[in-house]
Amino acid sequence: MTSNLPATTPQAQLVVDEGGELHPDHHDPQHQEVRQNLRVALLPLALIILLVLAFIATAWTFLAAAPPA
Repeated sequence: MTSNLPATTPQAQLVVDEGGELHPDHHDPQHQEVRQNLRVALLPLALIILLVLAFIATAWTFLAAAPPA
């Protein structure tokens, strides 16, 4: 009986290019810079705060207009 083993493939080492300068206009895909606009980052937080304040103002209005117990 023959065993059905997976085929083996030769393993090659990764090639790392240490030399050579990049062109000034070239963007290195391995180097990732995070440039996020501060307004875009704070927009969801501002919307959440606006909703919470609107809820508080609405609850306060209804509680203030309720007849005394």
